[in-house]
Amino acid sequence: MRLRGPVACRWLIAAGTGSVLGGLIALAALGGCGGSADGGLQPVLTTLTMAPQVLTLQLGQSRQLSVAGSDQNGEPIGFTASWSVEGGVGTVNPGRERNATTCTCRFSATTVGTGSVVATADAVTARCTVTVTEAGGGGGGDGTLTNLFFLHHSTGEGFVDEGDMRGYIDAYNAANATSYELWDHGYNGEGLRDAEGVWTGTSYQIPDDNTDPDGLHRLWTTDNGARDAILENHQVIAFKSCFPASAIRDDDRLDEYKAWYRGIRDFCDTRPDRLFIVMSTPLLHRLSTNLTEADNARAFANWLKSGEYLSGHPNVVCFDLFDMLAHPDDGGVRRNMLRWEYEAAHNDGDSHPNQAANEVVGPALAQFMIDAAEAYSPPGG
Repeated sequence: MRLRGPVACRWLIAAGTGSVLGGLIALAALGGCGGSADGGLQPVLTTLTMAPQVLTLQLGQSRQLSVAGSDQNGEPIGFTASWSVEGGVGTVNPGRERNATTCTCRFSATTVGTGSVVATADAVTARCTVTVTEAGGGGGGDGTLTNLFFLHHSTGEGFVDEGDMRGYIDAYNAANATSYELWDHGYNGEGLRDAEGVWTGTSYQIPDDNTDPDGLHRLWTTDNGARDAILENHQVIAFKSCFPASAIRDDDRLDEYKAWYRGIRDFCDTRPDRLFIVMSTPLLHRLSTNLTEADNARAFANWLKSGEYLSGHPNVVCFDLFDMLAHPDDGGVRRNMLRWEYEAAHNDGDSHPNQAANEVVGPALAQFMIDAAEAYSPPGG
């Protein structure tokens, strides 16, 4: 006689060797309790996938969001989703949807800033980062802002290449009859790549080759050739620091970061013909940081995407890179550090995110730049 599923589990414990150990060995041989009638595992919800993952809207606009559920085999599975909004940037309706393999809600933008729409089901979550800008009277979908520029160092190159940002933009253009193009600039020694991804041989010569917060402050608030070239050649301008900038050791350094970014924002106000995308810092590996630094980096990211920083500055938006790659701020010993699944290696402190992370960020950043361009209308545009 061959028994399966829970019946087999009970029988083995009762009729095994007479010890707990014997029962556990027998259970391990059958693969554990909780099996289905045919000996397989019962399907349980293991993954929620949000679409879109990043969204930019103007005040008063709304957009449908969807989340799909799958089991441990990657097969669709029914679930009940609860929706919520973090950051106070809008509302969702309905707040709960039951028993579907794909659940939807509609997010309505009510407050300028950056927050998240979160779907939760059976302790599994999915998240869409939402940026709400002030109403601009139309949007760039008419082709006003099509030249996208990304200033980065090493981590950003992974988003562009392994994340295939240009391929994503090409596919978007083909599907929507648009003409967006991405140019990017790495270290000064590498310089500028054109819309085809070809190195041009030109470098903008970023002052001191420095994209840390102090370097970005110098780039945007002083009269220099790099700033002039970027503003002349590009329209939607995204820029980020590298992961060492997440080592925010104390409140004084955090306040210094904020002061530098206020100065950057003040300059952006003088160029309403350009759209600026500030990016929160990349994550540090858990072996290369500590909880104080990590918590301060989270605080900086939260401030950068808040209405306190963004409200009243319609040509400045925030892409919250930090939150996309961070372990949740859950009080644990890894909170606000690079997520385990995004570590390039688990046994050293290299903070460069791995290919899986790049494949998440690249498309999200490309779509964010497009959405931001379409949501903003420059004066006279």
